[in-house]
Amino acid sequence: MADLPQDAISRIEPELAFLVRRLEMNYRKRGYPMERAHYLLLGRLEQGEKSTGEIAEALGLDHSTVVRQVAAVEELGFAERRPNPRDRRSVLVHLLPAGAASIAAMRKARQTRLGRFLAGWSEDEREQFAGLLARFNVALLEADRAEHIAV
Repeated sequence: MADLPQDAISRIEPELAFLVRRLEMNYRKRGYPMERAHYLLLGRLEQGEKSTGEIAEALGLDHSTVVRQVAAVEELGFAERRPNPRDRRSVLVHLLPAGAASIAAMRKARQTRLGRFLAGWSEDEREQFAGLLARFNVALLEADRAEHIAV
């Protein structure tokens, strides 16, 4: 924090609080086609089948949380657990066509809405924002992992 002036942090903090509040409010109002947790989980499965441990690590979640989320998306017909061919004692979670269609609809709705918010921004500004936001999310995930290890 030494290289970031305190005045910038004091401006960022309330903006983040406002952002989180607005995102939560908008999410409840919009009636998106799937829950945010399912969207994030299925997004990982688009890259290929994964173990629940791999999903937990990628999303920075407890393994038990991911197991519950996997059960929920299985019940919806979006994914299924299959025996791991490398180790029959474990399973891999596989994205099903209904899950792929649902996540595509969710992504389209979210990107359309985001596109409206950023319509007045230049492509350079959008790229800069994307990079900074990704960097911030990595810092959040690393902080969560460090706290989890320290406990």
